[in-house]
Amino acid sequence: MNARVVHPDATADRLWRRFAPAIAARRSMRLYDPTTRKYVSAGPLTVKRPALPSAVPLFSRERACIVALDFDTKHHGHAAVAADVTRLLAWLTECGGRAVVDQSTSGGRHVLIPLAPGRTVTAGEVRPLLRLLAARLPTLDITPMTNHKTGCITVPGSQCKEGGYRTLVDLDPATAADILTVGSDAGTLQRLEALLGGTGRTVTSPIDTHIRAETSTERVLGSSDDARLHPRFCRSAPPPRCVLDFASTGRIDTRRWPSRSEARQSVITHAVLAGASATDILTRVTEPAWAGVRAAYARYAEPERAIRRDTARALDWAASTLPDPVRDTGHKQKHTGGTYDPVLRLWLTHAQTWVASEFHHRRDRWTTHAVVQALAWAAAVSGQIVEGVPTVGVGGRSLSIAAGMLPESTVWSVLERLRDMEGSPLLLIERGVGQNPDRYALVSTHAGRAGVMDTVTGAAEVESVHPVWSVIGWRHRILYDAVAAAAEPLTPDELFTVVGVGRSSGYEALLDLRVAGLLTVENTHIGVGPVDLDDIGHRHGLTSAVRARIVRHRAERIVWREWLAAREEARTPPEPDRSLFAIADNHPAAPPDHDYILAVMNTGPPDPF
Repeated sequence: MNARVVHPDATADRLWRRFAPAIAARRSMRLYDPTTRKYVSAGPLTVKRPALPSAVPLFSRERACIVALDFDTKHHGHAAVAADVTRLLAWLTECGGRAVVDQSTSGGRHVLIPLAPGRTVTAGEVRPLLRLLAARLPTLDITPMTNHKTGCITVPGSQCKEGGYRTLVDLDPATAADILTVGSDAGTLQRLEALLGGTGRTVTSPIDTHIRAETSTERVLGSSDDARLHPRFCRSAPPPRCVLDFASTGRIDTRRWPSRSEARQSVITHAVLAGASATDILTRVTEPAWAGVRAAYARYAEPERAIRRDTARALDWAASTLPDPVRDTGHKQKHTGGTYDPVLRLWLTHAQTWVASEFHHRRDRWTTHAVVQALAWAAAVSGQIVEGVPTVGVGGRSLSIAAGMLPESTVWSVLERLRDMEGSPLLLIERGVGQNPDRYALVSTHAGRAGVMDTVTGAAEVESVHPVWSVIGWRHRILYDAVAAAAEPLTPDELFTVVGVGRSSGYEALLDLRVAGLLTVENTHIGVGPVDLDDIGHRHGLTSAVRARIVRHRAERIVWREWLAAREEARTPPEPDRSLFAIADNHPAAPPDHDYILAVMNTGPPDPF
């Protein structure tokens, strides 16, 4: 009996179908143009493997959950690529990281490092680490991770420029998929940066300065030489062996540290991560176990001063960059407040129905629904009723959080669009000035379309939008709320009709909700699934994301107040120098000329001409 032969293209197709959706941050891809030798044309991500080399995007909303490192054979050859990848994987293992490695027919390799569930990074956040790696790994090209707009990477199974397709290295597809699903330990990137001796992060704006200061204040205990990292963020695992070797002997691993400066900083940083203060470190330097560190600082005229400086730098870096290690559990991710006030519930019902009618075929319908919900919540917790009409003064930043972590720019554009539309439920009654936000009246509308919106908003508490919809999708929220609020189970066609979505779009959203476990379908009827919104929120670390945005908003408001104060000070004229009008005691004024005064009173002042 002949053994079954699997065609290489079939294996490539399976790899593509398995890994392209898992790695792509957005459902799109870019195709390689052999003429320009660039990835130029873009299109939707396809289940079928493209015939041309294709790359998937790494960033969604400027954040990535996978760090993709590209090792190229162009300048240093295959052996150098293999050596650099082996060295990187060893460092990752020391730091609790996991990675998937694939290889092209030319010998180039990609190392895909999945972050812990719920963890993401921006291009700016990962750039200092990329520079440290590029300085130590000559074949590394950091370009894919440096631009959130164009950053992309080819995946296992993708066609190669030289022919053939990308294959996994030392991993079977099931193990590689498991690594991408489980991810690395939280804090892997920070540990890797500490291992390489890097703690220098340039503060680029006053907002970053305030954010860093506030974050550090919450995470540092004590002051001066007794300042130390909060125990919540300390690492109990011992430092890597190479760090201990340098601390005791001063022997430097040049593949890891280009000079003794990075090596000693790595020792200091690992001590800070373990909870040591400057006082503790100064004591350790005198001990035999840290003889290598003592020798590294011996060239300074004041070694203790240099140690305090490096300790302060390491503490500031650790306090401002380490992720929160506490897993979110047991509490609902929504704003405190909410109301069953019939006035606000009636307005919300009519407003959502009006949006469903006016924005029926518009792509911004779903974000508009979220902003309207956030306005109702804001009026419930901080507004007032004026002659039976709810009014509220609220800024776009606060609404962005209440609207389920919508981008602030989206909230501002929705507000501008709503208040300019005829028949809108939102009326601008007072323009914001200085620190005072715009003030709105929530007016009644003649809703032109009835549907399940009445059921969704009329029976439920007026509350903020759950942040989990920023992960799942804004259009999915309306379908889920409709199912949760319906008195009787709905069929898919009934649900799509009353919500007002097409069949293809509706079934696509329904499939996503079923995969997430939020909805179930039994006997053609849709019901609420076993997974709670908070479960998904905890899995994606949304509580930490909300907290980080609140801190950023607070910093932006501080900078705004400082700018207003500086502008007001510049506009206020300085007080005149009254000393010019004072008559010194030793220079008495001359007595008045009485004849001249009488002449002016009689005939007026003399003609100047």
